[in-house]
Amino acid sequence: MRELKNSPKNQLGFTLIELIIVIIILGILAITALPKFIDFSTQAHLSVFKSTFGAFKSAMNSQHLLWKTRGSPQGTAALNLNGSLDFNSFGMPAGIDDGANVSSATDCVDIFNNIMDASALLAVPVGDGNGIKNLGQDVDIAVTNNSNICYYTFVTASKDIGYNARQFRYLYTTGEVIEWPSGFTLP
Repeated sequence: MRELKNSPKNQLGFTLIELIIVIIILGILAITALPKFIDFSTQAHLSVFKSTFGAFKSAMNSQHLLWKTRGSPQGTAALNLNGSLDFNSFGMPAGIDDGANVSSATDCVDIFNNIMDASALLAVPVGDGNGIKNLGQDVDIAVTNNSNICYYTFVTASKDIGYNARQFRYLYTTGEVIEWPSGFTLP
């Protein structure tokens, strides 16, 4: 006797065991791929930091060249030289408060805002690590000041990767813009 092709014995499909094995294999693949996707987020934050650092450094060089092309003015002639930006005796931006010194985090914010396009800067008191750590999600860069240095700390990325903050510093007396080597952990 001849069997029919559509009989229950000849139907094709997956057994429950086969489906469970496929689900387990997909789970293993997802677990191995997940760290790569998480790393993309960290790399994206690092790229934003690096590009902002590079743009800031380049803008500082441009501002210094502007000062030189205007005859290296000193004293009151160096105030409001580029719109509202004041320059110190070394030809470096020093805020917008008609002075040749960076005296507060507000001066550092003013410098950043006048040479860059910044939308989420917030000045934080010097040495207030907990204040930086507890900032709202809408703040990308916290700005502090100590002595002759402006500190620009990228807090959004820090919150996402466990507070290992990336930072660059502007030494206004020399015009040096330096990247803090590998970040630091906020308290």
